[in-house]
Amino acid sequence: MKTHLFLVSGRNPVQRATRIEQLLLEQTGAGKITLMASTEIFSVACVEAQAELFQLDAERKARGIHVLRLSPGCLCCSSKLVLTTHLARTLRLNQPNVLLMELESQSHPEQVLKLLNEPQWTDWFADIKLVEEVA
Repeated sequence: MKTHLFLVSGRNPVQRATRIEQLLLEQTGAGKITLMASTEIFSVACVEAQAELFQLDAERKARGIHVLRLSPGCLCCSSKLVLTTHLARTLRLNQPNVLLMELESQSHPEQVLKLLNEPQWTDWFADIKLVEEVA
């Protein structure tokens, strides 16, 4: 079994969160789903909104979605080690049918795509789709 990977990118963390929720709804019934989400949204959310985000993560987990919040930073630059460590562990121990990975606003989507197309990852992914935020 190979994983279908969606990279969600864009400058606005709130719009990325909206797009992620749409993708999660579209993937209902697809089997095991993992969300590797950015923590960037917490830097722009008020305390009440942060509490709602924690509740949303809890609801996702209750629906069987494995949720990981990644450390801040660009996944091809400053957070490359974080990405590769969490990704390798997720694929080896809990290989999902669908993986949604949120890129922070300062990330370089084309470089992340290049990284994920390196030989050590090619046998893990059925396809990799770059998805932009919604307005």
